[in-house]
Amino acid sequence: MNKNLKKHFKYIILLVILFIPFIYSFFYLKAYWNPYGKGNIDNLPVAVVNEDEGELGTDLIQGIKDSKKLKLSLVSSKEATNGLYNGDYYAMITIPKDFTENMNSVDTNNKKHAMITYSPNQKSNYLASQIINTVILNVEKNMDNEINSKIVSGLSNNINEVPNSLDEINDGFNKLNNGTSELLEGSNKIVSGSNSLATNYSKFNQGLNDIQSGSNDLNNGIESLNVGLTLLQSRLANTDLSGLNTLQSSVAYLNTSESTFNEGLQAYNSLVTFALTYPEYLNVDMNTLHSINSTIPEGNITLKNYILENSTTLNTTSTALALGINSLNDNVNGTDSGINILKTNMQQLQQGVNDLKNGSDDLKAGSNKLNNGINTINESSKQILNGINTMNSANNKLNNGIITLDNSVFDAKTNLLNKTNETKSNLQKLKDIEDYSKEPLKIETKEVNKMKSYGLAFSPLFICVGLWVGCLMLFMVLYYDKEERFGVFGINDKRHILKTFAYHGMITISSIILALTLKLFLDFNITNIGLYYLSFILIGNVFMAIIEFLIINFKDIGKFIALILLILQLTSSAGTFPIETVTKGFRFLNPYLPMTYAMRLLKECIITLEGKTQSMIVLIIIFIVFTTFNLIRDIINQKKGA
Repeated sequence: MNKNLKKHFKYIILLVILFIPFIYSFFYLKAYWNPYGKGNIDNLPVAVVNEDEGELGTDLIQGIKDSKKLKLSLVSSKEATNGLYNGDYYAMITIPKDFTENMNSVDTNNKKHAMITYSPNQKSNYLASQIINTVILNVEKNMDNEINSKIVSGLSNNINEVPNSLDEINDGFNKLNNGTSELLEGSNKIVSGSNSLATNYSKFNQGLNDIQSGSNDLNNGIESLNVGLTLLQSRLANTDLSGLNTLQSSVAYLNTSESTFNEGLQAYNSLVTFALTYPEYLNVDMNTLHSINSTIPEGNITLKNYILENSTTLNTTSTALALGINSLNDNVNGTDSGINILKTNMQQLQQGVNDLKNGSDDLKAGSNKLNNGINTINESSKQILNGINTMNSANNKLNNGIITLDNSVFDAKTNLLNKTNETKSNLQKLKDIEDYSKEPLKIETKEVNKMKSYGLAFSPLFICVGLWVGCLMLFMVLYYDKEERFGVFGINDKRHILKTFAYHGMITISSIILALTLKLFLDFNITNIGLYYLSFILIGNVFMAIIEFLIINFKDIGKFIALILLILQLTSSAGTFPIETVTKGFRFLNPYLPMTYAMRLLKECIITLEGKTQSMIVLIIIFIVFTTFNLIRDIINQKKGA
């Protein structure tokens, strides 16, 4: 290297050092300014294995493609697996063969969850797996919304059929109400008929009781008749008809002796007449007279005296006797005929009594059967009467139940009609429910301190890191320069106070360059231009005061402490993750680190200005404290000439 080039090379080094905060911050931010934007996230390679036998798997893939969030490659399962492990793909999505079937099972009774397998290779890049996972979750959400919409649509259609069903039910209730009214009318007739039946059957049962009583009397009378007939039959059987035969013989004899008797009577009459005429000739033997008529009394009375005394009577008696004999003659003739008839009738009577006895026996047997039957009928009639009374009671209960049923059906019909109308009114709320269910909850995002990009959100962190690294590089390059090319900046220069101001001047220039270039090349929305540049300058000088204090006072240990302090600030200043999510020990350090307040101040400059001055005040205090220590040290060292 020639002398002139070597002379000017130190200025190139100074210029490069001044741009170190810009180089670190700008290139890092520019590279990751919008990793989720178009042209970035859609370059992430993801393998898709579609084994679905239906059409919804293809629709799912097309949905991911349309979202333009990933670079999809439709490959076989083997190619996807190999590519996942050799780094060709960050993740693999497998759609099983029953995906469509399970998705469509929502309309069946056997509902199944559709599954897709997401396999990220986190070894390739953990953040890539998280980004892809976010895309998959969005796809899942969209599919869920579609399924929910389908479910709600089917449910809505089914619910919309409810009023028609309710109308049919209402019609059924109308018919049921008509039926219950007719049933009630019929039940009333049944109750009326049942009451009438119970009343009339009670009379019928009383008639049966009377019949039973008469049957018992009849049976008793037949029994008495049977006894009398038995006795009559016995007596007829024991009657001796020989007397009639003797009587008939006697009548025949009497009839034969009639002429002799008549002749004797005539002689008797002649004798009486003769005695009356010639009483002096009546000295007749009493035995002779007795043979003529046994009616003449025996004794020692003479016939003469007797006839004289009883002449009139004898005359009359004789006449009467003659008439009686004539009558007797007639009756004897009739008696013989009557005896013949009597014999015939007696035989017929005996036969009739026998027949009557047989009939009486049959009548008794029939009467017994009739009586038994009437007893059975009477007992059955009592049971029937009890049954009729029970049925009548049950009919009354049934009638009351039917009345209750009729009232209940009427009330139910009325309530159903009211509920049907209410349901129809409520179902109007389901209008457009299918579209609504796709996105039932819309989140209206009203960002507070909105970030335009990923890079803008992390700008405060990388600006602070860039300034901290810039301060370290100033000391590492200029302060420890062995060739002592940078004059007052070198370790051996005795102008300690000037050295402090020189370093602060360098970091001030570097901070201004950083603020200017970031404003030009990045999409910064500066809230207050003066505060913007002032913040950069303040932060750079605070960091410079701290690093100068550490390096000049503690030498190599100071450099190490500065690096450790940088790492602690990266972890504890909430530049990436919220401070509440980091380990508890790091959370404790947060309020004691200068970068915490530096990032808050930068957010006021490039995001929103809310008039907060606490961070600036804290930084000014830190600057004053460390700068004061540095100047005191410089003054002491300069007086010593060290």
